[in-house]
Amino acid sequence: MKSILFLLGGTILSLSLNAQTTKNFIDQPYIDVNGLGDTLITPNEIFVDVIVSESDTKDKKSIEELEQKLISALKAMGINTDKDLVTKSFNSKFSWVNFTTKVVKTKTYQVKVTNGQMLNKLFNTLEQAKIANAMVSKISHTDIINIQMACRTKAIKNAKAKAVALTTPLGQTVGAALYVGNYSAAFEQKYGNPEQTYATKKMMVRNESGLEGTGIEFEQIKIEEIVEARFVLK
Repeated sequence: MKSILFLLGGTILSLSLNAQTTKNFIDQPYIDVNGLGDTLITPNEIFVDVIVSESDTKDKKSIEELEQKLISALKAMGINTDKDLVTKSFNSKFSWVNFTTKVVKTKTYQVKVTNGQMLNKLFNTLEQAKIANAMVSKISHTDIINIQMACRTKAIKNAKAKAVALTTPLGQTVGAALYVGNYSAAFEQKYGNPEQTYATKKMMVRNESGLEGTGIEFEQIKIEEIVEARFVLK
């Protein structure tokens, strides 16, 4: 019985010491601040969805012929179709034409370009090839991870600077960090469904010189990182 009471007393004492240690840690004077780090970058990955449908052609060309026409047009403008052209979807539906039932096939492709000038050239090429249904579906950047990391560093420095600015007038100094949390804004922007909404070649593109085909740049992406930090006050 004495052994049991001894063990129980030891356990209670251990829990009490742990609770006291935790309490002392939390009860330290601290300051809680948020820091922001952001930047604007020009995307170097611009994805365009192109829809080719047999019903779009007056001479009723097959989807295979239209696909070859698209590939030839893209190769002519310097796009690597093996790497930067993929099929997103392929579907067919029944259509009633001249009292007969016909299967109409539609294919959606995704083309990747790297800048606004190539984007403008792509839409011009599609227009010349009489392929009208196309839109920008997604934009991103190949070095996005490193850019985010740089913004996180900027954000925590901003949080520390805020803490110093708030405590210096009080005659206190900022010590070690007790807690740091990070929140990232979405960096990849996606747009509407190309099978429902079509865009013109001017979508998201700004022509600074006013002359088509020159001075083109794509809308910039805002990369934003937020940190919440708690610093010890001395």
